[in-house]
Amino acid sequence: MTTIKFLGSITCLLTLILSAQNVHVQQSLAAEADQQKPNKTQQAPNVTFQLIESIRFADGTIVESIAKDKIDTLRDLPIRLGENDHLDGVTLTKTRDDKVYVRTCREYDSALQRAYYPSSNFDIKMSFFFKHPCGLLNALEKASAPKKSFISDTKVGVVNLELLPFEMFRENLASKSSWDADRDLETTYQQKIDNQELVVTEKSQNVLNVEGFGMGQMLKEMVRADFNDDGIEDVLLFEYHHVTKGTYASGGIIVLTRKSMNGKFELLRPPASQESAGFPYWL
Repeated sequence: MTTIKFLGSITCLLTLILSAQNVHVQQSLAAEADQQKPNKTQQAPNVTFQLIESIRFADGTIVESIAKDKIDTLRDLPIRLGENDHLDGVTLTKTRDDKVYVRTCREYDSALQRAYYPSSNFDIKMSFFFKHPCGLLNALEKASAPKKSFISDTKVGVVNLELLPFEMFRENLASKSSWDADRDLETTYQQKIDNQELVVTEKSQNVLNVEGFGMGQMLKEMVRADFNDDGIEDVLLFEYHHVTKGTYASGGIIVLTRKSMNGKFELLRPPASQESAGFPYWL
């Protein structure tokens, strides 16, 4: 009788041990599965964004689409400075005797974070060749695939002048006093064109060139994605502006969003966290 009770106790004990181990294994597998699931703000590293217009680097590399897991590699490619084939970089200055020469986005971003800047009109012009691709890479690193769109479904973009906020042009004007009083953010490019204050000098599928108020501006659509994690598709533009009577010129990137089928485009500003963490390209 004692032997039977003893064996029964051992059987119960073994059952408890095996059950506990099984629970532990199931919990471990569940925890591992949870770690592998992408959360709301984390997407798989192989998300790929199709560019509206390809980018060419100085080494001959042509990029037509950008995968998230390739962004870091692209940061080490030499930047192509337009048709200036005799140049392979730009000089940035911190003090009179402290200058750096940069050729890649990694070098350019690092220099900006260390308070270097283009000090001459020439260097400012050359630096915009960096602002465009480097700003694009930084933006796409934080971007995600949109859940809904009010720009692709209806096929609207930079050529829809009635939807473009004139604020994009005004931001670059040396004197903004004539608009600062009322801050009419509803004014569009089309209204300024109708008033003969702006003139369109080029308009194609993804490019717009306008002139007015002593300044010329180029807007070029480059990629569409969700850049602020609100689920809505936005469009990133390369922007370049210059004075029509002078040597000053600069550029950067602009991100526009459209929040409804009847709404106009709105400027999308980067959050303060992004602006202070290597996002110096937005206007």
